[in-house]
Amino acid sequence: MRARDGHAIALAHTLQGLGQDEGMYQQYIPLAIHLADEFFLTHPSRDVQLLIACCIADVLRVYAPEAPYKDQEQVKTIFLFLINQLQGLRDPKDPAFKRYFYLLENLAYVKSFNMCFELEDCQEIFCALFSLMFKIVNTEHSTKVKSFMLDVLCPLITESDVVSNELLNVILMNLVEPNKRDHKHAYSLAKDLIVKTSETLEPFIQTVSYDSTLTYKILLM
Repeated sequence: MRARDGHAIALAHTLQGLGQDEGMYQQYIPLAIHLADEFFLTHPSRDVQLLIACCIADVLRVYAPEAPYKDQEQVKTIFLFLINQLQGLRDPKDPAFKRYFYLLENLAYVKSFNMCFELEDCQEIFCALFSLMFKIVNTEHSTKVKSFMLDVLCPLITESDVVSNELLNVILMNLVEPNKRDHKHAYSLAKDLIVKTSETLEPFIQTVSYDSTLTYKILLM
């Protein structure tokens, strides 16, 4: 393993032990920024990428609400990388699943994806995230996993000034046939999401097609 990989592992253990009140932030900022280097985000090792994702999630937790990542393109790249890593949640029997769950839990804990509200491309990122969650949720997932999925997704609706038609479509398509029948767990997740965010979603749903609005109203009856 190259030296930089070793630094990442050491940093991972350090960051996992830090709370938000440690008062030792400044010394870790250069390393935190180094984690977002292309070398790590495109590393050929699946395990190294997962480790880096967990490290970055810890950075976002420790430094919340002021993350050390400021460049908009870098922030976008980081969150698309994190979304890609969350694909590992698909299989709870995977030996690495505990780390993927740790990643999800951390991102939910401090609502890390809310940082994307400042990006021009935030809706693109949110569509990718929501699409992934609906794609991977399955019968093997515990209630806790599904709960953390909702904890990640809900604030991106309830704390947003706008919900794009593209994102609405990503959500609502899970409520209609044949998706409702063929992907029951995605349907259930979408239903729970809408119930939790109904007050925020309803005005935006009024702007989409009649069929989608009708589906939404029937669902909430």
